[in-house]
Amino acid sequence: MARFRHAPTCAAPDCASRTGHAARGTILAVAIVIVAVVAFNTAAAFLLRSLRLDLTESRLYTLSPGVVKIVDSLDEPVRLDLYWSAQAGEQTPQIRSYAQRVRETLEELTVMSGGKLSLSIIDPEPFSEAEDAARAAGLAKISVDGAGTTLTLGLVVRSSTDQQEVLPYLAPQDESFLEYEVARAILAVGRETKPKLALVSSLTTESTFNPQVQREPMPAPLIFEQLRQLADVETVPLTADALPADAQALVLVHPRALSESMLKAIDAFALSGKPIILFFDPWCETDPSAQDPGFGGSRPGTSSELDPLPAAWGWNISTDVVVGDLSYATRVRAPAPGGGVRELDYPVWLSLTKGALVAEDPMTNGLNGINLMSAGAVEPVEGASTTIERAIHSSKDSQLIQTLKLGYFGDPEQLIKDFKSDDTERVLAARVTGAITTAFPPADGGSPRTGSLNLFVIADADCLADRTWVTEERMGNVSLGWRSIADNGPLAYNAIEIMTGTEALSGLRGRGEYRRPFERVNAIQRAAEAQFVTREKELQEEIRKAEMRIAQLQRERTDQSSVILTPEQEAELAKAQSEVLQARKELRQVQFDLRRDVADLGTRLMVANVVLWPLFVAAAAAWWMMLRSRRNGS
Repeated sequence: MARFRHAPTCAAPDCASRTGHAARGTILAVAIVIVAVVAFNTAAAFLLRSLRLDLTESRLYTLSPGVVKIVDSLDEPVRLDLYWSAQAGEQTPQIRSYAQRVRETLEELTVMSGGKLSLSIIDPEPFSEAEDAARAAGLAKISVDGAGTTLTLGLVVRSSTDQQEVLPYLAPQDESFLEYEVARAILAVGRETKPKLALVSSLTTESTFNPQVQREPMPAPLIFEQLRQLADVETVPLTADALPADAQALVLVHPRALSESMLKAIDAFALSGKPIILFFDPWCETDPSAQDPGFGGSRPGTSSELDPLPAAWGWNISTDVVVGDLSYATRVRAPAPGGGVRELDYPVWLSLTKGALVAEDPMTNGLNGINLMSAGAVEPVEGASTTIERAIHSSKDSQLIQTLKLGYFGDPEQLIKDFKSDDTERVLAARVTGAITTAFPPADGGSPRTGSLNLFVIADADCLADRTWVTEERMGNVSLGWRSIADNGPLAYNAIEIMTGTEALSGLRGRGEYRRPFERVNAIQRAAEAQFVTREKELQEEIRKAEMRIAQLQRERTDQSSVILTPEQEAELAKAQSEVLQARKELRQVQFDLRRDVADLGTRLMVANVVLWPLFVAAAAAWWMMLRSRRNGS
């Protein structure tokens, strides 16, 4: 008879005791974990406040090196007073979230300053002393609703010697300029004097009146407004014969029609070794002197004029050609032959990304994108004693395009059709340094003067226009601020700071909306458009030839009074119509292939993200669980 061995059992009191001990142990373990988590978070809040992890590709949430240099160079402490109406801001989520980002940025800046910066968060509640202080400092009151509710979001920067800089309103639309504005304010109160700049420009640099509405003022271009905050700028008229003797640097913007005396003054300035920042444009489209002849006319660009200085300084920018680049071409809307508009690449307007910017150069280090319009190519002069170090360059998919092909709006279709890459990178901006000899040797035959050149040249002046790098947010007639679309402004500021000897702002960059193009999609579109445009031109030529042939046959008829087509004309017309139908069918096929290739690429990306990656993660998790199970079983 089989015997069954029963598992030993315990008395009820003993089992209950053990169960109670296990429950208490579990509760104690959970409590210990909770206490440990709270303790870790509390300790991290105090001990790891300066620890940051920025996983964005462009490191948009990391303080730029220029800000660190500014803070490190401070001789005396600086106080930051952030005025924020927290209660009123609850009604505006957009401003509230932006105010939080402003506060976090200032807190991070304060933490890394090592005590050189102090931050105070002040709520200017109605009828309080804080509100009076905010109004006395010049901070703006922003209306929240129609019921009279207002809020304040501004910054006051003060030094220990009572120097003060005020940012009246930190608009969310100007978030891309936040770091620059804060750094500029800190630098302004932290140094005694600003660098003295001489500005010679044929472009508009001051506030003017709108030519269409004479009573409506037009503000100065944003770059020049901010430049005057950064430096002591003295504008020199084009008709002047000399430069200010105390100028530390010279800024030349699209120089034209300068007198020989001014050219000699510029040459002497260069020989002295003082820095020069030059915007030299072979085809300046924003020059107000390039008058529009009227609707349908061709508006010519203007060329910079500086001869004989470039050749004497060892470089040249041809005014007969501009750089075209399909890889960096800007997408524009152009008229379609049958009416309406279409989007095409315009090869001479360049939307340059990080690949075109030399990372090793502090002028461009940290910048994300530069927009240029019909820029030239900087080239060395044979036998020059100077050295050209590029800072911005084109891709190899580039070509020099004659300025004669450009007009009021150069035909993108024709430029694409005629485009033939010569597999060469062109220099669009560069430093030019080294020994030079004066371009004006003495008339008595004596020894010409020599010196050392310190020049930064950008082969475009249109990049200073607002429309190339910022866009204004408006609500009706009210301006809501500026939003950056490129780093043209920071490039100009970096150049001036570095060339004048202070690299404090060299690492600053615009933060905001930058181009994140779908490169594969753009490549598919460029290839299809090149085929589409070429075939379209061929179609138009075929139609023109067919019409000319029909007209010729009509003239050759003996009976001129008849309007009935001859058999020859009917055959020719039928042939032309057949060719037109066939060509249009081909064009539709090209467009279909374009949409199909883009759609196929999107489908592959969707399958990869929605199906393949989740399956991969699930398989990896299943494999890990199986491996763990085997280990536990063993």
